[in-house]
Order: sequence, then C-alpha cells, then structure tokens
Amino acid sequence: MPATAEKIKVRNVEFNFDKVPKHWILGSSIATHFVNSMHIVFPEGEKFFVRSVRKFSKDLKNEELKKQVVSFCGQEGIHAREHQRFWEVMEEQDLKPEGFAKFLKTTAFSGKYSLENVLVNTFNKIQPRLGDKMALSLTTALEHYTAILAHAFFNEPFATNKHFAPQMLELLHWHACEEIEHKAVAFDVLKEVDDSYIIRVSGMGLATIMLWGYIASGQIYFLSQDKDKSIIKIPIESFILLKTVIFGEIGKIFQSTF
Repeated sequence: MPATAEKIKVRNVEFNFDKVPKHWILGSSIATHFVNSMHIVFPEGEKFFVRSVRKFSKDLKNEELKKQVVSFCGQEGIHAREHQRFWEVMEEQDLKPEGFAKFLKTTAFSGKYSLENVLVNTFNKIQPRLGDKMALSLTTALEHYTAILAHAFFNEPFATNKHFAPQMLELLHWHACEEIEHKAVAFDVLKEVDDSYIIRVSGMGLATIMLWGYIASGQIYFLSQDKDKSIIKIPIESFILLKTVIFGEIGKIFQSTF
C-alpha cells in the first residue's frame, strides 16, 4: 500500500542564484563540475521520469497511488525548472551548458536513436508496452539512486555552508527532501503494472550505466570549458572527491544498499 498522498507536497519554490562563485563546492573545480553536470542531467531526466510514469497513470487501480503520481509529476517539474534556471549562471561563467544539454537530449532522450527511443520502440515491438515498462523500470532505478544520494547528502559532514555556496546548499537540500518524499512512487507504479524481477533488474543495470556515464561526461565537459581551473590542484581535488563519494556517506549507503 503506498504512503498517503498528503505526504507528497508540491512546493513552488524559486531560488536566488545571485553571486554564486564559479567553484562553489570547496573552491574545487572537480567537485563543482561533478554536481554542475547534474544540473544538466536532472532536468531532462526528470522530464523522462514524468513521461514514463504518466504512460501508466490511467491503468492504476489504486486511487491513492494515482494522487501520488500527480504530486510526483508536480515535484519533478519544479525540480527540472529550478536546476535549469541555474544554466543562466553557468552561461555567465562561460561554461556553455547548452552544449552538454544538447548532447544529453540527443543521445539519451529526444534523438531518433536516443537511448529512450531505441529502448521503448525496440521492446514494444517484442511485446506490446514492454518498452514502456522498461522505461518505467529505468525511472524506478534512477529514483532509487537519487533517494540514496539524498539520504547520503543529509549525513555528509562536509555538506555545510562552510564548504558550499549557501544558496546552492539550500537548493540541494530542498531537492533531496523531495526525492526522499516521493522515492517509492515510481516503484509502486511498476509493482502494480508489472512486478517482474527481470524487468526491475534490467532497469537498474541500465540506470547505473546511464547515470554515472552522463555525470562523468558532464564533469569532463565542464572541466574542459573552465578556463579558471587549476591544473596543479586537480589531482588533490580528484582525491578529495573520490574519498568523499566512495568512502564517505554516499559510499557507505551504497555499500549497505547493494
């Protein structure tokens, strides 16, 4: 039984990104561009989540879950908007976010041979709606990842105003809260639509490749655009990021989850 719909609230917030420094996490280009890539990945990813879940909204028999889907879509829409608003700041910092955004859209979502179109069209030919179920499974897996990241972020000692630009920390805390709040919606929809373990595991495998592949690609792209990065500091900045992601709270939660 899904949680009550009242627990998922759509909050129409708007963040102030004035005076965000170029390297707004730890003064580090490596850490900043790791998260900057998410500002591109999240908006398109969340639009995909909404498309995937809405395809089955009319098929749901559970009325509470139907209400949750509406709230889920509302939250994801505002997440996409707020992260995309930060593109203007990145453009002012000469990071050219539209370049990576175009690459992401073409290869992952909107291109004729994008991963979404190939996945959905290929599997729908094998079995009616199987491709749509695979897209929903991919959404479920990615929502699992974002919930893990959200929990880890709240427990990460370095995630403070001392190390982050305050308005960016506020944005990430808000996003993390709502990811935790609606983390079960896509999973509950998938369970009602098709509880196949094979479909679920396949979605997780593809999600793992897509999420980390695109985040890493975005990080490399923004580093290449960043004329103010310090080549000398990159090795130690990379070590600090890897230590935090692998051996910090994020790594601990991944180890306990998987």
